[in-house]
Amino acid sequence: MRFQLTRKQVLSVVLPCVVLTSYVLLSSQMISYQIFHRVDDDKDNMFITVQNETSPFLVDTSACRIPDLDPMDISVRHWAVRPMGVACPRDLSLTYVVGETIVVNRTEAAISLQKEEGKLEYCRYQTIHHPENGKHNEYTYSVPSERFTASVKVNREFIRVQCYNSSNSVIYTNFHYVTIPLHIDLPGQTSAPSVLMLGLDSVSRMNYLRYMKETQRLMTRLGALEFVGYNKVADNTFVNLVPLLAGKFAEDLPWNENIRHQNFDSFRFIWNDYRDKGYVTMFVEDAPYTAMFDNAKAGFTSKPADFYNRPMAVAMEETEGIWFENHLCVMDQLETDILLDYVLRIVKMAATTGPYFALVYLSRITHDYIESAGTIDDSIHKFLDDLHSKGHLTNTVVLLFSDHGMRYGEIRNTYIGKLEERLPLLNILIPKTFSETHGKYMNNLEINTKRLTTPFDVHEFLRHLLLQDDYTPSSEKGVSLMNAIPTNRSCESAYISPHWCTCTEMISVPVNSSIVLKISNFFVNMLNVEIKNDSHRCAPFVLDEVQSAYLIKPRDKVLKFLSVDHEVLNKQVLYGDAVNPLVHYQLTIRTHPGEAVFEGTFLYNEEYRALSLVSDISRLSRYQEFSQCVSSPKLKKYCYCVDKEISS
Repeated sequence: MRFQLTRKQVLSVVLPCVVLTSYVLLSSQMISYQIFHRVDDDKDNMFITVQNETSPFLVDTSACRIPDLDPMDISVRHWAVRPMGVACPRDLSLTYVVGETIVVNRTEAAISLQKEEGKLEYCRYQTIHHPENGKHNEYTYSVPSERFTASVKVNREFIRVQCYNSSNSVIYTNFHYVTIPLHIDLPGQTSAPSVLMLGLDSVSRMNYLRYMKETQRLMTRLGALEFVGYNKVADNTFVNLVPLLAGKFAEDLPWNENIRHQNFDSFRFIWNDYRDKGYVTMFVEDAPYTAMFDNAKAGFTSKPADFYNRPMAVAMEETEGIWFENHLCVMDQLETDILLDYVLRIVKMAATTGPYFALVYLSRITHDYIESAGTIDDSIHKFLDDLHSKGHLTNTVVLLFSDHGMRYGEIRNTYIGKLEERLPLLNILIPKTFSETHGKYMNNLEINTKRLTTPFDVHEFLRHLLLQDDYTPSSEKGVSLMNAIPTNRSCESAYISPHWCTCTEMISVPVNSSIVLKISNFFVNMLNVEIKNDSHRCAPFVLDEVQSAYLIKPRDKVLKFLSVDHEVLNKQVLYGDAVNPLVHYQLTIRTHPGEAVFEGTFLYNEEYRALSLVSDISRLSRYQEFSQCVSSPKLKKYCYCVDKEISS
C-alpha cells in the first residue's frame, strides 16, 4: 500500500519485539501516517498515528480543556456520507418579481399551452396578512385583484398569484416575496454597523468543517473569527437560543410548558434593543411549524420585527402542489434560496436608510441528517458572497451560528458525536470599519476564539456592539466577547450544566501502568524520528524514566447522557451506559543522554486501540549547551551532540 506522510521524517525506528507496518489514513484536516504496532509478548494490537498538530486542545486554559478531535476520525467517518443533492423541477414558475412588480412569463406560459388544464388566460393576485390580534399560525388573503395578463404593480410584500384557463379554473399557484420600502420613523444611526445573524439548525463546528467547505473558505478569506470553544447551555433550539436572544434561561423569561399557550409579545429580545436605537429589524425563518418560538408554543401575536415572514411561510406551508423534493423546493427554487434572496433584497433596501438587525434562521434542510449541511453549503456561500461582492458587508457584523450539533442518529452513540452536539458553529465576521477603530475589542475577540464561550456571551456581545461605551452587563451569566473572558472560566462559572460541559478532567495515572509504558516507548520513538536524518551528529534517545502521566478524559455525565425530558418544567436528564471515549494522555519523560526532559500529549481510542501523537513535543530542560553541533532551531530542541556524549 502506498505511503503518504505528514512529516519529512519517516518513522523507521526498529525496536526489539516490535513489528511496524504502515498504511495511509486520510483525514479531512490532514494526511497522517498510521502504524500497526504489535507487541509480541502480550499480542496486543494498537494503531498508532502521528499528526502534525500544534495543540491537542481547542481550548487550553487553567479551568477548561476541550479536545481538538478529527471530524473524520475512524470512529465516525462511516457516517460522513455524501450530502444529498436537491434537484428542483425546471421551468415551473410562470410568474416572477421585478422590484414591486409581478410579471407573467409569457414564454413559459406558451410552453404550458399543451397542459391538460388548458391555456393560461389571465392571473390574479392576493396579498397575505396576519390578522390583528390573531394567533401565530393565522393568516388571511385579501380579495383577488383585477385580472392581469402581463404584469401588475403591488404594494404589499407577501403575494399569492393564481392563474386561470378559459374555464376560469386555477391552473397555476405560486407565492412571491416583494420588497416594499419601509415607511417608519426611525432615529438616524448612519455610522453604526449593521448586524446579520445567520443561523443553521443542528450544525456543529465539526460538521461545518466536514461539509460546508465553500462557506468555510469564504469566511476564512474574509477574516471571520471561529469560536472553537462555543458550548451550548441547554438541550434543543428554543432553550439554547433564548439565552442568546434574551440573555436568560427560558425559565427566567419566565416561560415553561404550563404557559405554552402564552405568546412571547411581552418578552424583550435583542432585536427590541436594536429597534429602539434606530435599526430596521428583520426576523426570517423557514419551516414555520417547527420554528423556534412556534413549535408547541404560541409564537407572536404582533409581529416582532419590521420584516417578519411568518404569515407568508404558514400560507405556503399549507398550500399543496407547490412543494417538491421532500418539501425542500417551492416550484423550481429551493426554499432556502427564496428566503435568502428576500433577505438580500431587504438588506439592499435598508442600506440606503441606515443600519439593520437581521435574524435569519434556517432549519428545514439541516435539522435531520448529518450530511445535510453539505446540501445547504452552496446556498449559504452564494448568499454571503453576493453580500460581499455587492458591498453590503462593508459595515456589517455577520454571525454564522447554530443552536447545537446533531441531536439524533447513530453518531450520537460515539464520543465525538456527543462532543460535537455540545459544540455548535459560531463564526463572527467583523468589518474593517469597526476593527480598524476598535483595536482593543478586536484583540479580545481574537483571544476569546480559544476560550470557553456560551450563548450568554453572544447576547452580551450584541448588546456591547450596540451600546459601545454605554455598555454594562445585563447579568453575570455572560461576558461580552469584546471583553477578555477569564482563563479560569469553568463550566460552572459559565452556567453550563455538567452533562453539557465539554471541558475535560485531568487525572494522575500510575507511571508504571501498561498503557503509560507503551506510550512512553512510542514517545521515545518519536524523539528519535526527529533526529533520524542527523543520526551521525545526534545521539539516539533512550527512556530513563516517566516522571508523570495524566489521563485527560471527558466527564462521565457527557459519556452517559441520553436525552432530556421536557424543556423547562419537570426537566429530567436521562443517562445510560457510557460510550467509549477518546482520551488524552499527557506524559513527561526523562531520557538519556543528557537527562533531557520532554512533554507530549497523545490521543487514545479505546475501542480501536488507536494511539496518536497530537501535539508538538515540548522540551522542558535546557539544551543549548548540548546541541551546538546543529544549526536548525527545531533540531536543537532534540539533538544531543554525539561529541558531547563521547566527551562525557
